[in-house]
Amino acid sequence: MLGCKAVTESYTLAKKAQKILEGYGIKSQIKRTSNTKLEGCGFMLLANEDCTSVSDILVGHGIPYKRLENLRGYQG
Repeated sequence: MLGCKAVTESYTLAKKAQKILEGYGIKSQIKRTSNTKLEGCGFMLLANEDCTSVSDILVGHGIPYKRLENLRGYQG
């Protein structure tokens, strides 16, 4: 199954995104990102949906994200 990792700047944004996705029947979980040069500190939302759909929903609801990455074989 294809999943999506959406990196956000804060727990609050990740939680808002999770609630919005839940309204579309998309399950997700929130995890803290490690402090890397690419992402910095923040939180990631792991969703059981492809990133195209996740992006469309988040953008449509005004939820910003730093980066999206499709995850092959995701079992959320």
